[in-house]
Amino acid sequence: MGRYFEVSLHATSETEEALGDFLFSEGALGLVAEDLPGEPPRKLIRASFSESLSVDPLVEGLRRYQDSLAALGFSGADARIVVHELPIEDWERINREQFEPLLVGRRLVIAPPWHQGPLAEDRLLIRINPAMTFGTGYATTTRMCLEALEAFMDRWPEKRGPLVLDMGTGTGILAIAAAALGAQRVVAVDTDPDACAAARENLALHDCADRVQIIHGGIEDVGSDQRFDMVLANLDARILPPLFHSLTTRLAPAGRLIVGGIMVKEEGIVTPAMRASHLRTLERRTQGEWLCLTLVTERG
Repeated sequence: MGRYFEVSLHATSETEEALGDFLFSEGALGLVAEDLPGEPPRKLIRASFSESLSVDPLVEGLRRYQDSLAALGFSGADARIVVHELPIEDWERINREQFEPLLVGRRLVIAPPWHQGPLAEDRLLIRINPAMTFGTGYATTTRMCLEALEAFMDRWPEKRGPLVLDMGTGTGILAIAAAALGAQRVVAVDTDPDACAAARENLALHDCADRVQIIHGGIEDVGSDQRFDMVLANLDARILPPLFHSLTTRLAPAGRLIVGGIMVKEEGIVTPAMRASHLRTLERRTQGEWLCLTLVTERG
């Protein structure tokens, strides 16, 4: 029987969102926050992870993140971390309990495929099955990338839709949203075969499948002669710097590069690599501890 790990800890109103976003960025399959009795108000955060994940580095990274929150003056950032190994048989039930429709930006609504209730009729519906990969729209970093993508599409001046590259596609949410918003063609790339499988399953839930190509591989597997009007990279501050040059070479003249998965405190990690690749910031979005940048080449 398959199993998964559950990581739980207490959070205050000050730390709940930051801790949840951190756990999602580290690959949480799902997350539940439950009210705890007593004062001051507290939450019990329970995040589930695939059994294939190495738990010790995850817990150590979570402790370091707690320390950084405490150093910033957040109360309750030193809560004890508890890890349980559990049967995976309840995974679908847990998923169905925690994922509700989510409004993103002005035009999008994200919903799981099993949701049958009424949805906003004036929004584009993106159905995503929360799977063992990153990117459901419920994490702040993914929402910010969706908002930046929507802003780009709103300003697109040409009749034909833009060509879009989505690096590290995960569930395929950004690629599917780009197609739904009017992209002419989208290439979605991920090195994780499970992510590619999840992206294909999610893509099959939409009528834009003929405009999205999913590639199992890296940037080197995208034709070097292809140029894109928009490149999306919702990755990690540790992964992005060595990719900037390759991503920049795939940009069309005046193309845009949206990067997410960066904590505000990590901006200094990515800035030197951006400058070395002759990129400058066109738009800067922050929410809580997270940062999303829209970049353009210096010639653009």
